[in-house]
Amino acid sequence: MEVSVKILLFATLRERYGVKEVDVKCNGTIQSLVENAAKILGSSFINDILSKDGENVRDDLILMINGRNIKDIKGRVEIKDGDVVAIFPPLAGGN
Repeated sequence: MEVSVKILLFATLRERYGVKEVDVKCNGTIQSLVENAAKILGSSFINDILSKDGENVRDDLILMINGRNIKDIKGRVEIKDGDVVAIFPPLAGGN
């Protein structure tokens, strides 16, 4: 099953990859989504998004599917055709 997804990049990720959004086809898993996006954006995208095990999103990122943080989704995260995935890098701030 192949689904079409729009990925929105924010802040430093947008600057690093030079795009606001990218359309990607995947098999419905986060891993497939990131790996297929890396074919367009470059292999460093995998390390920027996935943890060292290559299966989970890094803890310091916020990844939302249709406005819902995946950390709030119980069970296996499934991506459906037409979903919008927003990826926010770690934010630095302070004085």
